[in-house]
Amino acid sequence: MKKEVDIKYSDLFWLFIIASYVGLIFEGLYCLLKFGKWESHVVSVYGHFCIIYGVGIVFYYTLSHYIKKFNVIIRFLIYAALGTLIELICGLLLLYGLKMMSWSYENCFLNFMGLICFRMFIIWGILGFVFEKTNKYTDKFIKLTRKKVFNFIVPFFTVFMIINLSITTVAIVRWANRHNYNSKPTNKFTRYIDKKYNDKYMKKRFIEWYFVDDKKTSE
Repeated sequence: MKKEVDIKYSDLFWLFIIASYVGLIFEGLYCLLKFGKWESHVVSVYGHFCIIYGVGIVFYYTLSHYIKKFNVIIRFLIYAALGTLIELICGLLLLYGLKMMSWSYENCFLNFMGLICFRMFIIWGILGFVFEKTNKYTDKFIKLTRKKVFNFIVPFFTVFMIINLSITTVAIVRWANRHNYNSKPTNKFTRYIDKKYNDKYMKKRFIEWYFVDDKKTSE
């Protein structure tokens, strides 16, 4: 009988949290080596989380359990396509939803709207294989997180992340609306958001993010 994949919410939750933080560290080290300075590419107003890595790892880990019997080429293409799709969706949401971008591959070979490119397609495929090869260690980590003490923490941390990402979303939308439409606060909550997460704070917090019309003006 085929063995069922045993993946729980808590497993994916801890993978999301750890990957979001580790991804931030790797990007910081990359900037340190390339530009000589540390940069924290956070995507949250509280804590240091780069959630695109968390989302990516959750999908990679889950998918790896279902495609492990496929041949090497098919698995590579699936991992590459998955990473590219996540990047494209995030990029399109920023571009058309907020008129912003936080990365650009416009100078790269075979790019689409500067949001995805052939080089990153290959890199996502390679990263998928690297992650797949470390699954046995990931499974050991997950086994550790299934202990009672971690299960006790999960609900509280989940509530924190829901609040964190909700406020982050509101702060980003208000930032974009202030810039794009000169939108004024209409109630106490939006006045609080505009005061606490003003343009100066947001530019410092989301250092890679920029408005498309700002770039066009500077060119």
